[in-house]
Amino acid sequence: MAVNRYDQDELNTTFKFQVVKRSFKYLKPYKWKLLFTILISIFNGILILLNPKLAQYAIDRTIPNKDINQLVLIAFIILGITIINIIINLVKSRMLNRIKQSISYDLKSDIFIHLQYLPSEYYDTRPHGKILTRATNYAETVAQSLCNDFLETILELTNLIFILIFMFSCHIPLTLFTLFFAGILTLIMAKITPIRRIKQHKINNKVSNCTAYLAESINGIMITQSYNREQKNEEIYKDLEKERLESIKETLPYFNIGWTISSLFETTVNTSIYILGIALFYPKTSLGTILAIGNYSSRFWGPINNITSIYSEIMDAITYLERIFELLDEPLVIENLEHAKSVDVKGNIEFKNVNFAYIENKLVLEDINFTIKSNQKVAFVGETGSGKSTIINLLARYYDATSGEILIDDTPIKEMELSSLRGQINVMLQDNYVFSRSIRENIAYSKKDTSIEEIRKVCRELQIDEWIMSLKNGYDTILHSNGREISTGQRQLICFARAIIANPQILILDEATSNVDLKTEKLVQQGLETLLKNRTSIIIAHRLSTIIESDQIMLIKDHRIYEKGTHQELMKKRGEYYKLYTSQLQE
Repeated sequence: MAVNRYDQDELNTTFKFQVVKRSFKYLKPYKWKLLFTILISIFNGILILLNPKLAQYAIDRTIPNKDINQLVLIAFIILGITIINIIINLVKSRMLNRIKQSISYDLKSDIFIHLQYLPSEYYDTRPHGKILTRATNYAETVAQSLCNDFLETILELTNLIFILIFMFSCHIPLTLFTLFFAGILTLIMAKITPIRRIKQHKINNKVSNCTAYLAESINGIMITQSYNREQKNEEIYKDLEKERLESIKETLPYFNIGWTISSLFETTVNTSIYILGIALFYPKTSLGTILAIGNYSSRFWGPINNITSIYSEIMDAITYLERIFELLDEPLVIENLEHAKSVDVKGNIEFKNVNFAYIENKLVLEDINFTIKSNQKVAFVGETGSGKSTIINLLARYYDATSGEILIDDTPIKEMELSSLRGQINVMLQDNYVFSRSIRENIAYSKKDTSIEEIRKVCRELQIDEWIMSLKNGYDTILHSNGREISTGQRQLICFARAIIANPQILILDEATSNVDLKTEKLVQQGLETLLKNRTSIIIAHRLSTIIESDQIMLIKDHRIYEKGTHQELMKKRGEYYKLYTSQLQE
């Protein structure tokens, strides 16, 4: 899979009606509320359409007859219709807003849930800012369109039908004259739609690129400042923003062409109706009728203008929907097989002829074979990029092996439920993450019901209880921005405690002590000796002095297990491990 950079546009999707049809599933749970909203809106529209008829009756009959009482009654009826119109619009607005928020919640939830289970490969090959755009901006716009735009389109089309009924009841020739111009507008919109769609995709890509670079810049702000890259980054961001603005400029004519032509036709048709009505049909057709058909014509172009505007928004929303469904259709790759089962593992691990490549035909691991017995302490060593961490990623099924088999307690890990497998394997990374919540919540992340006594017991073993208790709020101290207010070593120790509280049968330490000083590391090692008892532990370490007591040490080189044995056995061989260990002693 090709890596998509912040400045690399994504491929345009092709329009499929199935996308629109699929989106209706988000409307389905609220169909009765939507139906009620549609019905009261139609009722409201019909009431409003009575006003021109009442005005026509007043002009043709009531005023000539000087019937003041009837004129006052007509005025009160029109006022009553206006009040009912306001009330219905308020009710409709409130209901639509609630439905829109519910659809947004459903859509964002589906996106978030799917993102939780996508493989690491998905995140490795996409800027996180582009993923974020789909889960926020796109989802909000689609919710707005599905609720408001969809409903408004139905209402405006319904409104048009009733307006046409009233228009035909007044004067057929002038109604047909109006429809002729509406047909021309429809043909124009059909012609520009494919072009506008391509232009909108370009805007989406440029906005997505800007968001991706912004997210990347925020994440790396300390590096940026330490290398004085601020001005260079400003230039890059300004260039991306210029591309975004240029894409919008290119699209503006296609945004505006619909409503400008519609407005032009509206003025032309409305003026022509009065001229043609007086010149050709008056006095055979009454003045009240001509005024009524003119009023209805004005009302006819109102929905046309609205539909033209809504149509543009719907076209935008469809391009967003395509990107969202593209994300939701991303295969999980790493998922449970139909016959997957939940198991309690003892911790026996076996790799059989395992090969793996992140990129096709470029092996990172080749013919890996080893066995780890339950409760053993095993270490992997080797140069950076040799594949040590990849072995761990395969064991926890963040990736699946390209070929070969991985077993735990003689059961292939692919036959285990992911929740069962990962619930019994915990990986401590070199640079772990702490969440914006209290220290206690961070430590009990995997087990919310863990008591404070259990947490403090583990922290005492790791020599950090005294430090935590010295804080103003102790274990209730809130951490922010990945624990910026505490040291890197302290953050790592909190993550150590979190890993131990999870109580995994297999604990993996991937350069886990590299961010703590030697004194702290010694204290941690003392605590770990107790905590690692009765569980299988795998250690990836740069400091070889920390793994001397391991039951087995494996040196990875050239994508293979190059040497294997205890520290004493490997030192006697005077091979690659010997050279690596002695070179560290001389540092």
